[in-house]
Amino acid sequence: MKSISIAIYGDFMNRQLTSISKLIVCLAIILPFSIVALESDREQQVIWSSDGDSTMSIQGEIRILEMSENVKVTQGTLEILGNEAIFEYQVSTNELTKVTVHGTPVHYQQQLNEDGTVVVGTSDTLLFYTDDLDETILELVGNANIESPDSTMSCAAITYISERDLIREATGPCQGMLSSQPTRNP
Repeated sequence: MKSISIAIYGDFMNRQLTSISKLIVCLAIILPFSIVALESDREQQVIWSSDGDSTMSIQGEIRILEMSENVKVTQGTLEILGNEAIFEYQVSTNELTKVTVHGTPVHYQQQLNEDGTVVVGTSDTLLFYTDDLDETILELVGNANIESPDSTMSCAAITYISERDLIREATGPCQGMLSSQPTRNP
């Protein structure tokens, strides 16, 4: 009788371990996609459109594309709307190095995660580029406003790192609100 009980218990434990293993594998597959949803934005091409004129010129090693009227710039879920834009490309590699958008105001929005959480911002000018650490930087200059789930800030200028939903710098005068983070018990 004792050996039957041990066999039944062993079979039960094997089924539990198999169920737990399956759960761990499922979570390992699903979680990375929800945690790094913005990573997919960076892998997308930058797409642009405008209703007005456009001109292209080369200045040294930089090819400059200028466009006007209802400019729209997208990369994945990142979207920038403005009145005019200047695109700077490295001539030798054709790599896009910076986009500058002017507007009254410029509008920015981007989805932060798969839950649909969105960050939005406005400013007179917006610079969009990748820095030396390979992070997507948005510089909102002139009447800069940014609103994310954790904060709202209005300043003369704001430098924002989109992958981390982080305001790296702010030039005042500023006003805003930061959500309090729950404290963790040791």
